Amino acid sequence: MKMSNTAIASFIDQRYLPLEQKYKIVIAVSVLLLTVVLFYFLLFQSNSEQIATLSAQQATLETKLKEIRTILQNRPKLQHDLDETKAVFEEASKLLPKEKEIPKLLSDISSVGRTAGLDFLSFKPQTDVPKDFYSEIPIEIDLIGPYHNVGFFFDQVSRLDRIVSVLNVKMGTPKKEGNEMLLNSSCRLITYRFTNIELPKNNSTNTKK
Repeated sequence: MKMSNTAIASFIDQRYLPLEQKYKIVIAVSVLLLTVVLFYFLLFQSNSEQIATLSAQQATLETKLKEIRTILQNRPKLQHDLDETKAVFEEASKLLPKEKEIPKLLSDISSVGRTAGLDFLSFKPQTDVPKDFYSEIPIEIDLIGPYHNVGFFFDQVSRLDRIVSVLNVKMGTPKKEGNEMLLNSSCRLITYRFTNIELPKNNSTNTKK
């Protein structure tokens, strides 16, 4: 640094003005500082910002690469879990008929009742009740027949390939006919239809006054 300052001072003395030594040193130091500042702002700072940006991008890419490697390592297990989920879904779909299969199901229920030796007084499917991913289909029925035949009917309904629930069973008005005691019976059957539609959530909040 001392030699550099002397050289600059000599250059200034020879080419420009003969100045005192202390002023020459000040000018020399100022020139060096200006050079350092220019180097910092023109080269180092811009490069350092670019380096920082590239470093951040590299860190992001390394994180994504680790995630991809983890997924690839777990792929066999994920595929196995997916296959199991599909199998469960397909099995559940058999228990929850789609809309076009409902008429056949209702026909099957009616056929089971006739096989049980029951007479249907009324058979009234009600309006669907939407739920998350499925709908309930209530069916109000009134029938007449012996007590044991009614029990056999409910047992056979529970054995159908589709899910059918029996609710609100009521029996009464016994009437003897031949050697059998006939009962008027009513109940609600509920079967289910798969919709794969999630109901909208109620996001309303109560305001405080």
